Amino acid sequence: MQNSSNDILVASGIVKTFPGAIALNKVDFSLRRGEVHALLGENGAGKSTLIKCITGAYRRDAGLLKLDGEEIDPRDTLDAQKLGIGTVYQEVNLLGNLSVAENLFLGRQPRRFGLIQAREMNKRAHALLAQYSIDINVSAALESYSVAIQQVVAIAPCRRSFRQGADPR
Repeated sequence: MQNSSNDILVASGIVKTFPGAIALNKVDFSLRRGEVHALLGENGAGKSTLIKCITGAYRRDAGLLKLDGEEIDPRDTLDAQKLGIGTVYQEVNLLGNLSVAENLFLGRQPRRFGLIQAREMNKRAHALLAQYSIDINVSAALESYSVAIQQVVAIAPCRRSFRQGADPR
């Protein structure tokens, strides 16, 4: 596979086997910034397996992954998320009764002296969503927003700057 300097993610020669089946046999795949892809194929073609290998849900048997030109090897989904790689499925698995900000920072709420800093969390959540040109009340319950907004809320924590603790602005 020819790698372009514009590629943000490159998967090359990915192999994944299960007992009695080769799910992926030297698969190449690349993404450039701003691209949107659709993986199409029959049931059992390996679409989900490829995504799971990229996102750390499955360990690949062979091949390599590069992110921004650096080789990576996510051990699990949390490790991949720290790198900014995540999956948002058609069914959004968030907590509708919690606020938008609480969903964005679930398990990573900014704290001081062990207490959650709600004002800081809301400020960061608003700044993060602004990167998607979304200006909403982040203290409102997530369920009060459309599925499209809910999906952006599911995607937003995967941004690398957000995951690495940097101010999302």
